[in-house]
Amino acid sequence: MKKYFDAIFNLIKMLAPMRPRPPHPNVIAALRRSGRLVFNASRGWRWAVFTIVFGITSPFCLAGVRTTDDTANDLVQALTASGRLDDAEWVCRNQLGRHPDGLLLHAKWSARLAHVLAERNAASIFDGKIADLSQRIDPAIDAACQPIAVLLSSYPESPSAVFLHATQLAIRQRILGAAIVAASVSPPDPTLTNELLSKFSRLQYDVNELQETARQEWSKRTAESPRETQSPVRIAADQYQRLLQELSLQRVSIALLQSELFPKDSDDYRTAAADAAVVAEDAMLALPDGSQAKRVARALRAESLLRSGDVATAGEIITAAGAASPADGSARWIALRVRLELARGDTSSARAICDAYYQSSGSEDAEPESLEVDFAKLDLLLADAKDDGQVARWIDRIERRGGAFARRRAESIAIAMLRSTASPTEMADRRRLSPALIAAQGEDWLRRNDPQQAAGLLREAALAERAPEAAFQYAAKSAAAAVAANDSQQAIEVLRQTARKHAVHEQANQLTMQAALLASKPFAGADDPKRRLTLLEDLLKEVSQTWPSSEAAIKANEWLCRILVQSGRQEQAARDALELLTLGQRVDHFEPTLALWFDYLTELEPDQATNELNSLAATLGELAAENDAFADPVHRAAILFFDRSQMAFDTTTLTGADPSTEFLRRLERFRASGGGSRGTIATDGVHETILLRARWRLQRDAMLDAATQHAIGSVLLGWPDSSEWQTATARFWNTRDESSITAIVRLALSGDPKPQSLRRGMRLLAGSDSQAAKHAAIELADRLAATMKIGDDDWYEAKLQAIEWLDQVGDQQQARKRAQYVLLLHRPDEEATRKRFEAFATD
Repeated sequence: MKKYFDAIFNLIKMLAPMRPRPPHPNVIAALRRSGRLVFNASRGWRWAVFTIVFGITSPFCLAGVRTTDDTANDLVQALTASGRLDDAEWVCRNQLGRHPDGLLLHAKWSARLAHVLAERNAASIFDGKIADLSQRIDPAIDAACQPIAVLLSSYPESPSAVFLHATQLAIRQRILGAAIVAASVSPPDPTLTNELLSKFSRLQYDVNELQETARQEWSKRTAESPRETQSPVRIAADQYQRLLQELSLQRVSIALLQSELFPKDSDDYRTAAADAAVVAEDAMLALPDGSQAKRVARALRAESLLRSGDVATAGEIITAAGAASPADGSARWIALRVRLELARGDTSSARAICDAYYQSSGSEDAEPESLEVDFAKLDLLLADAKDDGQVARWIDRIERRGGAFARRRAESIAIAMLRSTASPTEMADRRRLSPALIAAQGEDWLRRNDPQQAAGLLREAALAERAPEAAFQYAAKSAAAAVAANDSQQAIEVLRQTARKHAVHEQANQLTMQAALLASKPFAGADDPKRRLTLLEDLLKEVSQTWPSSEAAIKANEWLCRILVQSGRQEQAARDALELLTLGQRVDHFEPTLALWFDYLTELEPDQATNELNSLAATLGELAAENDAFADPVHRAAILFFDRSQMAFDTTTLTGADPSTEFLRRLERFRASGGGSRGTIATDGVHETILLRARWRLQRDAMLDAATQHAIGSVLLGWPDSSEWQTATARFWNTRDESSITAIVRLALSGDPKPQSLRRGMRLLAGSDSQAAKHAAIELADRLAATMKIGDDDWYEAKLQAIEWLDQVGDQQQARKRAQYVLLLHRPDEEATRKRFEAFATD
């Protein structure tokens, strides 16, 4: 036999150079030349062992290599096991070309080709972002099943149809199983879990349907005459019977696989395992006594019960199996015995079982079949190893024996322990797995040029690490690997989550700032700028709210407010800055906050600004009361921002002798007197920002109280650097003569954009107690209405303003006529607006 395989591998070497091992050493079961089904379940993996016709094994099967007199099939097995999938595919396609469509051998090689493609596509499941995992599953399945789909489309009534459909179901399970392992490296995602559960539920349903179809075919075959059974294109009844057994086992393995969708030790995990135990029990009742299939089902039930937490019942099954066949030292039952002892908390007995097994095999590298025990020993090492080096070396050994997929599986088991939600009491007798072990595995994947896998493992290490400095290091490496894998979203999340976990550390905010920097750049692949901008804003706000007194918070808030202002959200920018000021209470953030509030207030209508100023005054007042450092800054802000009703006018507490401070003292006295204090307010040496805010403040005082307009106008006329509007306004308040009114009207009519300019002139003129000015405001209101669509809200508002001002100047008759005209020809639909017109329409 050794010479036989040496010859095969010599042939392999001549075909092409060796390639890396496949993600999973699944092999194609051998077939007899007659095409009859060969059922051999003496070797197998922890889930299920069955082989369907045409030679495709169950997903996740880690069966040992078997040989037959079918040399081409043996070659495909060897090529697949060595990872040379391109060569295996070439052999399959070459064989397909030798056997015409419609023949049984063509169907067999279509299935074998599909299996090779499934192995390749299962590996591709690990390529790409975890967020897109569910989107990669169906294309991978469809591509692998394509040879079978083509055959069935040409020969839908093929005698091989049931077996080909079984092959497709096995491929679906294989790729879905790979998806579970890929998902296990990432934090639990309810959406992804539900999507995978849906796919498994559909698979289980399809297996049940196919089982019923196979049962019907079996009934037909058993009723056939001897002459019919001898037809070369017919498949014998016993082949369908064995297929029924295999489908029964597949139902169990699917149910058991679903438990892996949930965190270990969770209620969902135990519930799924308990459901699998029920399915296994049903399968045992349907399977023949003494059959290998029934022994496999019994082992699967024991595994399910162990996972569900029913250790006692599982122990009875495992003990009974040992008593019934003391010589049965198969890997499956050895592994179950190890896990049973671990579940009982007896690590010494578990270690003794493992040691005895490997000693009997002569070497821990002796049999590929013992991968089942390898995983059980990994569980033992995770629970009881003296150091993490032992675990790391064992994971390396698993890879050498089972390939990259086996390593991924081992790492997912280690991650499950790292995430364990067991209580401190339950963990009392168990060692804590060091995150450094998982990080080392991640760094190893980096060296293998697989940044996606590396990013996931390093993320788990970062989130599990208790020491902040080490956690930050792992998080940074994970983020870098994720970026290299074109998954900026994952990079952002690991930085963000690690920073949250160690928020008390002084450097934690730097991780979130780094995440914000990543969010500010286009994502590789499908970038959604709007969604990414929202994420960036959330990250910046998180820095401000979590570390409000830090330098990072100031920088983050500046960045955030700049974004908000550029997108026209001045109000939000002002509020976010004020929130940071109250949380962090940093005096150096006071002026930037005031600057944002000033820009926001100057864009508001007078009545809107009143409400906002009330809120601002209350907040700053509380801040000054809590922190003496803000007493002087708030006092200065009150002079330049607050309405007179909001001020205490304590002119004795302002400190400083510079020109700006002296200016503020005089301005405060002037405002306190309501403009009654005569004289000018010198502006020499005053900072331009203070002068700009003071001008706005006095203009607002004048608009709120017409009695102050003359004095304010006189003061403002003496201030430098005024605009044409500001000069005209000050002159109007100071003189209120015809020329000043005409100047305001001219500016209002010539401004751009005109609606805003007209409104500005209207408010200014109507706010005066001058009758001539109010008539000019009415004229501007009519001009404004003429620029708008009749019936719009703004049109109604312009008409109402004109009517109200007519009423104020004593022309009630004209106000009534206008109101009646609107109600007659353009009656408002909105009740509130209609009632306002009706109030002027009646005598």
